[in-house]
Amino acid sequence: MQCLLPRWRQVLIFQSLRQLLCHSVGTLAGVTVGLMIFNGLLRLAGQGPLHADVIAGTLIGSLAGSLRAPYEVLPFRWRLTAAYPGIVAAKATAILAGIKYQPAERAGDRILYRLAVPWCLSWLAWRESAVEVRVDGPDITITGAHVAVRRLHQALQDDPAVLRGGESDI
Repeated sequence: MQCLLPRWRQVLIFQSLRQLLCHSVGTLAGVTVGLMIFNGLLRLAGQGPLHADVIAGTLIGSLAGSLRAPYEVLPFRWRLTAAYPGIVAAKATAILAGIKYQPAERAGDRILYRLAVPWCLSWLAWRESAVEVRVDGPDITITGAHVAVRRLHQALQDDPAVLRGGESDI
């Protein structure tokens, strides 16, 4: 399994402006609501308001912790060779369905999967989280979000139908 971005580009984990904006708005809204609730509970308990250093520490910690989500959708590729590629592709469909990926496009030997999110959260559905499974004879190439490709790698690497699993530097 290998990342498709060069090393210097992996530091800039946001792949599009839309991804950066959605992540920023969601994170800041969640942190703001959490701080408001916590501050309100403190005041109800008879304590004073939150100190500035607590607010700053909470903001820095939550922003740093929230960067895991864009890291998990960095594009990765895993190539494998299978004795029965149709069966392995069907297993990949079942594994992806287990982590809420649904087939979105089919074109010959290629299936594109997108993350299924409720309509009210569709603004969070980053196109960067898509996964493509391409079958070319006995060779299967899985390209997409790190979290999904890693899950497929973990589930399929010891499958008896997989003859050669490619790189395993997860």
